[in-house]
Amino acid sequence: MDKLTSKKALLDSIRISEGVNFECDEKAIFEEYHTQGENKSSLAIKVLSIFGGFLATLAFLGFLAIAGLYNSEFGLLIFGLGFIISAIWLNKAYNKLIIDTFSISIYVVGFALLAFGLSEMNFDANIIAILISIIALSSLIITQNFILSFISILTISGSFIFLIISNSLYDLIHLYVAINTLIVTYLFLNEAKIISSDKRLSQLYNPLRIGLVISLLFGLISVGKRHLIAISQNLIWLSSIVIILVTLYVVYTIIKIYEINTVKSKVMIYTLSVLILATTIFSPSISGAIIIILLSFLVNYKTGLAIGIISIIYFISQYYYDLNFTLLTKSIILFVSGIMFLLFYLFTTKNLNTNEKI
Repeated sequence: MDKLTSKKALLDSIRISEGVNFECDEKAIFEEYHTQGENKSSLAIKVLSIFGGFLATLAFLGFLAIAGLYNSEFGLLIFGLGFIISAIWLNKAYNKLIIDTFSISIYVVGFALLAFGLSEMNFDANIIAILISIIALSSLIITQNFILSFISILTISGSFIFLIISNSLYDLIHLYVAINTLIVTYLFLNEAKIISSDKRLSQLYNPLRIGLVISLLFGLISVGKRHLIAISQNLIWLSSIVIILVTLYVVYTIIKIYEINTVKSKVMIYTLSVLILATTIFSPSISGAIIIILLSFLVNYKTGLAIGIISIIYFISQYYYDLNFTLLTKSIILFVSGIMFLLFYLFTTKNLNTNEKI
């Protein structure tokens, strides 16, 4: 059975199970499927296409440099806005891979030219960051192209981090991490509601999800890498409190979904969860990676799960490296942490298998 036939069979089975109240635009669904099929390509081809478009854009910028563009602040501003507007228009007007790759290149270059032009015109750095984040947010509303939306989300997050650092308000990074954690958790736990609520939101969901996960990682790296930014080590626990509370709520949600009803099992799961999370109170980056893993596992998001696993390995290694303890003490801490994680894994696996048999 080919993919088109399987999709038709899936729609028929849903129609039968839901009854006469089920409605869908079958024609639009298959048209979208055909469009995706026409533009389908391997990751290598997409990367090469984006790289080629970026080189072509750089060549054009070289021509503009020879023409004296960089001597004119107004010219930088006009070309920057022109590139951004052109990228958005191309994505709205055309749905082809080659157009997408070219528009992504001029979109990124457009932001760089705009920021450089405003800087040369002596605009305040805060105003530039806010203006760029507003433009990126506006492009999210106008177009729902995956990569363009992903870049816009990272641009908005990067602008917030820039505002925190440029104004020397380093401890506000804890607020950034807390807000991102809450948004990511809400997004993952309400996936079906968000996708079904609006067509634009359904198209934005995937780039929004990966973009916010990466944005959260930006914050976790900022608090996890010691001396990367000048945050107070006495307040490092602020991020951990929010992340730990949210993680326990996610654990509660998982227990509810898998219908673990025995008091003994619940007590054991919560006890192990609290013990594991308590060891991360002075390393919010580790608990942040844990919540990414749990959320990705809950909704079967493989990309997020891979990011979470790689992140927790890195953050544990970084925390281990930064500890001001002897090698023996560090080894004992790692050994105990590993045992606790293994016990938690074995216990949850045993309970899930028991519930499946029941």
